[in-house]
Amino acid sequence: MEQYSNKKFSLFEFNNLETNDENKYELIDGIVFMSPRSNYMHQQIMSRLNLEIGTYLKGKKCMVFSEVELEFDNNVIIPDLSIICGLNDFNIQRYKKAPELVIEIISPASQYTDTFTKLYKYEFFGVKEYWIANPKTEIITVYNFENKTNKDYGKQEKLISSVFNDLEINLSEIFL
Repeated sequence: MEQYSNKKFSLFEFNNLETNDENKYELIDGIVFMSPRSNYMHQQIMSRLNLEIGTYLKGKKCMVFSEVELEFDNNVIIPDLSIICGLNDFNIQRYKKAPELVIEIISPASQYTDTFTKLYKYEFFGVKEYWIANPKTEIITVYNFENKTNKDYGKQEKLISSVFNDLEINLSEIFL
C-alpha cells in the first residue's frame, strides 16, 4: 500500500478522483492510499475464509462481503472481508455503519497500515472484531474490541470468534 499523492483529500475530492486502473484506493485521514491487485495467495486465503464464513452465516441475518467500501468520519476503507448484519444500511456504493467483523489479509506492502492504522480506525468506528491474516506466518490475529483482547491462532488451531460464538474455523483448511 503506497501513498497516492502528497496532497490531502476531502471526501468530496476522493469521491471525484478519476482512476483508470485496477488498483484499490482508500482514504484514511485525508491521505489517499493505493494498493495493487492482490496476489494468488491472498486471493486463496480470502476465498477460503469467505466460503467458511458464508457457510456459517447461511440462514442468519448477516452476510460476508468481499472488498465492500466502508465510509465513516470522512474515511473510505476497503477491507478484504466484512461481516455485515445491518443489510438495510447500504447506500448505492458504500456501507456507512460498522460491520460486526472485519478481516484483512496482509502483504508486505500493507502490513503497517493493516496492523496499526486500520486497527485504530476499525476500533474507533465501532467494529466489534478484527482479524489480521498473515499468509507468511500462517497466523490470524483476532482483536476483540469489546473485551480489549487479542489472540493469535496458528495453522493447526481452531479459530473461535468472540462476536459469533459458534463460528469456528480450522485454520489448517485456510492455510493449505
